[in-house]
Amino acid sequence: MSLEEVLLHLAEISSKQNSISEQLTARQDRLEQQLRQAARHHPTPEVSAHHHLTKLSDLDDIDAYLHTFEVIAEREGWPKENWARMLAPFLTGEAQRAYFSLETPKNEDYKALKKEILARMGLSTISAAQQFSQWSYDEKQPVRTQAAQLSRLGRLWLLGGDPSAVQVAEKVIIEKMMRALPRRLRTLTSMRNPESLATLVEAIELAEAHIARDNGERAALPPRRVSAPWRPVEGTTRPGGRPAVPSPMDEPMPTEPTTHSTPAWTAGCAVHRNIPPEAPTHKVQLEGKTQTATLDTGSAITLVHPKTLKYRQESKSLIPITCVHGDTRHVPARRVTIAAKPGSWRIEVGVVPDLPVPLLLGRDWPGFDELLTHHHALSARSKKKNKSRAHRDRKPALMTTESDRGAESSS
Repeated sequence: MSLEEVLLHLAEISSKQNSISEQLTARQDRLEQQLRQAARHHPTPEVSAHHHLTKLSDLDDIDAYLHTFEVIAEREGWPKENWARMLAPFLTGEAQRAYFSLETPKNEDYKALKKEILARMGLSTISAAQQFSQWSYDEKQPVRTQAAQLSRLGRLWLLGGDPSAVQVAEKVIIEKMMRALPRRLRTLTSMRNPESLATLVEAIELAEAHIARDNGERAALPPRRVSAPWRPVEGTTRPGGRPAVPSPMDEPMPTEPTTHSTPAWTAGCAVHRNIPPEAPTHKVQLEGKTQTATLDTGSAITLVHPKTLKYRQESKSLIPITCVHGDTRHVPARRVTIAAKPGSWRIEVGVVPDLPVPLLLGRDWPGFDELLTHHHALSARSKKKNKSRAHRDRKPALMTTESDRGAESSS
């Protein structure tokens, strides 16, 4: 084969290779285009979420927002183990803080995240049970809206946590039995937060034993003489050496008999005068909403202002309260959940329209002593720190000698 034939053969082979290369390049371009089109029609769950969801706003109902997310996630076939991570970028405000407050792996569990969000927004199981029992029909509102609201509260109360039919029935029985208990027995029993009929019965038995022992100890003590507080005549002063009011731990004699079957609660003096600015305060959660609570060691019962409560339905029961001046009054009673660092408890509180603070935390809240001790410890550390800082910043006094004074006078 001549050289010219070899060169011609090589040229043909090169031409064929170039043709094949062009065909492969065109085929690769078509494949990439098809993949991009498929990605647009079938995006990843994270990308798809941004096409279907919007950020949570202050106007959104959190329960409805979460329900909408679940419907979209089910329809799009998103893996349930990714739901919490996919929902997180769309949360704002308190719901977002709920996500970041959960530790791993709870923050990756959608059910745990949903429970925490609803609890922070005042829609916990306990709060839903209270709102369900206090619900009343409003003639001014559309019936469908009210039915939907009652249905939502019922589902949050009875179906939270995917309970069995037996557990749902027990919830109804527990709520009915708790409401039938006498007030003092109900207060002691609710502190244990019974979640089953067996624990409820045990809590009632322990509360009855506590009341019986308390009554026995009171019967063994000699009757105490209680005198009405001394009130000075206008223009005179009180004799020295005697306190202006009885000790907060004493129970003053009411000025008039009460028709209530239970003794009146001691309410300190919050119903008569403003709270001093140095009174201890602490941030608590009242029905899932952050409130500043004033701690009152002189009050045996917790009091709230009506505007502090989210739902203001008229209460059918009344609580008698007696201040240290001896005045007794009856105020509406409400059952609320108060939570702070020591724990969360559901207690009965008095609703006082002229209360000078949003929330007055009394000794009936089980975590009161621990919260007060914590406040005193913080105050003591703060005073010590301020004293140390003042001592550090104090400038040394300049000493003036006799010769200095002489020099000054001569000048």
